[in-house]
Amino acid sequence: MKEECTWAEFLSGVRSRLVKGAQGRIRGNRAFRSATGGMSMLILMGLRNGAKHLEPQLASLLTCGLDAWELRVSDDRSRDAGPQILEGFATALGNGPRRVLMTEGPGRGFAANYMQLLANLPEVPGPVALADQDDIWLPDRLARALRRLNRVPGRLPAFTFAARLDWDPETGRMTPSARMKRRPGFANALVENIAFGNTIVMNGAAARLARQAAPLAQGIYAHDWFLYQLLTGAGALCLPEPRPALLYRQHGGNAIGAGGGPMDWFERKLGVLQGLYALRVDAQLTALERCQHLLLPENRALLALFRRGRAQGPVGRLRKLREAGLYRQGWQGNLGFWGAAILGKV
Repeated sequence: MKEECTWAEFLSGVRSRLVKGAQGRIRGNRAFRSATGGMSMLILMGLRNGAKHLEPQLASLLTCGLDAWELRVSDDRSRDAGPQILEGFATALGNGPRRVLMTEGPGRGFAANYMQLLANLPEVPGPVALADQDDIWLPDRLARALRRLNRVPGRLPAFTFAARLDWDPETGRMTPSARMKRRPGFANALVENIAFGNTIVMNGAAARLARQAAPLAQGIYAHDWFLYQLLTGAGALCLPEPRPALLYRQHGGNAIGAGGGPMDWFERKLGVLQGLYALRVDAQLTALERCQHLLLPENRALLALFRRGRAQGPVGRLRKLREAGLYRQGWQGNLGFWGAAILGKV
């Protein structure tokens, strides 16, 4: 966006470029409003020093396929112009069905920032989506997610997550995220995260579970991994979307990043040997144990079995972990997990 272009002018230009597809989106939005009783979507975004890439992300929200949404942003002590950009965006949106609410973050990292947003959800939330500060959403991203979730009766918790395109804006290269090779589930969620947080959308029942658990999830490594664990553990229906939902911008400031190169692989393996993976697993399990009243009985038992297995010697550890039926998505991941288990690094 050119510096002399105001947000109002910019949004007007975005709207005019979207006119061609408006009729189809309007029909989809009418169907959505009918199916959800007119509820507005809540979008949760954690912000910290995100000014450099924030404007394209905000503009892409306008193409999400829904007429009404509220963007809730928790600013975790930014020292750049990010909050001012959001204020300008909110002003440009005016008093229509799209609005922005900004609050102050806890100052304890990105995971705690998202947990605070989840803890502050309404007591009876509608559908909730998560967003990063530096991606670009692909058109109709939320409309597609809600069509999947609307197949499920509203009283049942359900969530969806999508594939994404790992995008290097310097080279223009886009790499699709790895496809799932096995079904998602709690036995998978205990040992790895496949639910990218920037693509997660929950129905109201799943969002209520997240709201209940969030105050108990202190010290977790990753909020999206915790949601994958919590929701599958509580028996929520998981409805993965194979189509990419967004461009996942790769840059030096990524909190985690895609991590697909040889050096990333080497650093991950070195981290496992140094005990970093075990520390992260432990942080996630400790938070889950505080929330185990929300889990299905069989998954509470699985959580306890995993905890006991991790504390045993080599033979007992391998026996218990095999009994638990834990798995990762690919053979390389499974090989790495069982190698780490043999070494006592899980």
